[in-house]
Amino acid sequence: MAKEVDLLNYLPPVLHEIKEIVEIANIEKKPLEGTWQAIEDSLNNQFIVTMNENGASRYEKMLKMNVPEIDTLETRRFRVLSRYQEQLPYTHLMLKQLLNSLLGEGKYVLIRDTANKSLTIKIELTVKGQFDAVFLLLERITPQNMILTVELRYNQHSKLAQYTHAQLSIYTHKSLREDVI
Repeated sequence: MAKEVDLLNYLPPVLHEIKEIVEIANIEKKPLEGTWQAIEDSLNNQFIVTMNENGASRYEKMLKMNVPEIDTLETRRFRVLSRYQEQLPYTHLMLKQLLNSLLGEGKYVLIRDTANKSLTIKIELTVKGQFDAVFLLLERITPQNMILTVELRYNQHSKLAQYTHAQLSIYTHKSLREDVI
């Protein structure tokens, strides 16, 4: 709730004892709180990181984005933020800064092969919910003459070697490969 409204505080103490006035104040309380909430929501929806469902829908409509209904609000915020992060043309340093701001430092591996004109980005499993948004962003900003490969960086043997076989036996092969452990 944005702000709790108590109309009786605005009235003289003499009127606090009249039942009709108290009842009117209680009835008017809910619409006023709704108005305060709408004001707070409209202020929060001006910024991507604080927007709610309505704000996300508005940004997605403005940017002509097709978003699956199963996406969480955080994923929707990430998609909108990634769209606003686009800048052309990009440099290698700018691409690293962009990925750092979107995914976080150390959450990806960037491999650039200029001789073969290829760009490979492996995204950590901890941010796999942002995979589609990152792929679409990179597809829009990378030059068309480069081969772009974006993939998840699955769990490696070196990471799983610290656990015993008994500890890992509760997982399936697929979850050992694709889930954050």
